[in-house]
Amino acid sequence: MQKGSGASSVMTLYEYYLIFPDGECREISGPPCERSLLDMDGHPLRVPLSSNRVIAYRVAGKRTVAGGRGVVGIWYTLEQLDALELLEYVSGPLGQR
Repeated sequence: MQKGSGASSVMTLYEYYLIFPDGECREISGPPCERSLLDMDGHPLRVPLSSNRVIAYRVAGKRTVAGGRGVVGIWYTLEQLDALELLEYVSGPLGQR
């Protein structure tokens, strides 16, 4: 804030959260990449996957909540992909190595 300008400086803090299908909520350091697959810890998975036998999630929804004192919470709801859905992310013929 500059002195004498009469303008106030507002700082906004963004907090990012993942909500897993079982209801568990986890804070993360930044927004997940769109269309990325996430592991059980909320970290991006490398694609192509080596197998469809992994636990993977994708963002199904996003909600922004403005809290008090310049804090904005962004909540990402995750859905778990089943083995059939994961086949399109597996390398090799018919999704198998």
